Amino acid sequence: MKRFWDPGISRTILFVLGVFTFVIATYGTLVTGGLEGLYDNYWLFMIAFGCIIAVRYLRQRDKEAAAEAAQQAAARAAAKTTAKTGRKLKKRK
Repeated sequence: MKRFWDPGISRTILFVLGVFTFVIATYGTLVTGGLEGLYDNYWLFMIAFGCIIAVRYLRQRDKEAAAEAAQQAAARAAAKTTAKTGRKLKKRK
């Protein structure tokens, strides 16, 4: 099945959404001023931090999957070399 978009684009969209909401929340906080502005824009800050945490989670999961694939490939290569060297030699007369 063909994917609608590249898997990396979802991380890019999450990152851009996180940065965008952080900038909007910061601007709203500065315009309102004081702690009242921070309280009013708290939900925007939480969306921004949630997006950034999701991006970091997805990157970590991809790194772990790549490391696991490399480890399995190394194990297969090691098994292949032991299978080749494990052959019995023919006795010569």
